[in-house]
Amino acid sequence: MTEERTGRPMTRRQRRAAHLRHSAPPGHEAASSPADGRHPVEISMWRRHQLICAAAAGALGFLVFGVMLWVGMNEYGRSWAGSTEFVIDLTASSASAILGVVAGVAAARQGRRIRRFAKTTWLSRTDGVAIEAATRRLRVLSRNAGRFAAFWAVTFLVAGTSVGIGAGVFNGFQAAVHFLAMVVAVFAVPMNAAAARGWAKRHRAVLETGWHPAKWVTVRREEDGFLGPAVITVGFEDGSTIELRTVESTYRAQHKEGQRLLEAWVGGTASSMVVLFEHGRWRRDAYPVPVIALGARVHSHD
Repeated sequence: MTEERTGRPMTRRQRRAAHLRHSAPPGHEAASSPADGRHPVEISMWRRHQLICAAAAGALGFLVFGVMLWVGMNEYGRSWAGSTEFVIDLTASSASAILGVVAGVAAARQGRRIRRFAKTTWLSRTDGVAIEAATRRLRVLSRNAGRFAAFWAVTFLVAGTSVGIGAGVFNGFQAAVHFLAMVVAVFAVPMNAAAARGWAKRHRAVLETGWHPAKWVTVRREEDGFLGPAVITVGFEDGSTIELRTVESTYRAQHKEGQRLLEAWVGGTASSMVVLFEHGRWRRDAYPVPVIALGARVHSHD
């Protein structure tokens, strides 16, 4: 029911549902208009985000309670094994490990589901422009993320080994520093490994399609606030449009909401796409934002 018929202003979710009904390609209406007005890809990505947070919390809990178990056994010996504290720490550590594994597997399943939704975005592989500096930057981002993942993996091993060897001589500050390094590494390793893989896939996809100039670009944030994802709608010279959604990354587009006359290029396909803005918030050179397509490129005659 439209605003004219009811006399009431439509909510953001209702406007979103109406937009999906009118812009979806033929044969995709049912898959693109769920009851709550959100695209299935958006729902799956939100679930994956929640599951990743749960997996990270499980890993952190396993590390914290595991260290407490190790400290207790070293300080009190085997006699401490039957104590209440031992049972609590062991139970919490085991529960955290189970949570991390289950949530991680579920997040991977949601990722596979996301990749099955968008098979093509109809970007021509012959009309794209080769912007070599921007394309090389995607490869550099992948390599840098891989180096950071390796650095934090080594940091975790060194800190853990140091705690195991020097627990008896460490003071409180030294133990806290090593423990903090291990906690940071638990989050940094998977995040940087995922970033390295994602940028590598996008680099290969952009090599195939090239960069396509956008005639106009709009950025809007979802209801989750500044830290949540943004939806980027891109219009091309031929009148076609494509709707994209940002993914978890330090390269974000939320700060561009409401800005006019944005200059951008689009490259890649399906779940491996990039929007290349003219500049970022603090960077004056090209600013790549990783995105995933919410559907195919829609032409005005579809």
